[in-house]
Amino acid sequence: MRRILPVILLLFYISYGQEVKVLDMQFAVAIQSREPVGISDRFPPDIGKVYCWTKIQTEKVPTKIYHVWMYNGEEMARVELDITYHTFRTWSSKNILPQWKGKWTVIVEDENGNKIAEKSFEITDSWQ
Repeated sequence: MRRILPVILLLFYISYGQEVKVLDMQFAVAIQSREPVGISDRFPPDIGKVYCWTKIQTEKVPTKIYHVWMYNGEEMARVELDITYHTFRTWSSKNILPQWKGKWTVIVEDENGNKIAEKSFEITDSWQ
């Protein structure tokens, strides 16, 4: 029995382990009907707010993910998002000041802090 128990526990962990996938990730100027609007990877300094929209697939519900907003290597925001269906669309937003020009990155983490995706956008005067 002692040899069987670790195998059973391992099978339980594999069967019920959490696997979170990002199926799609977009930056946008707005969200309408749970879909991103004005998708881009470049925005003007006066944008005011940028949205990060993600489509998530997971085995375990409910679960959580995090959008970690990074600018110049510094964490500017960490947003916890609840995932309540196996395939789920969710988003967060960040207010952007005009002087925050340059590269921004949003890292998507699972509830254990594991990085599962990342994508970048730019705030620039030559955004068109």
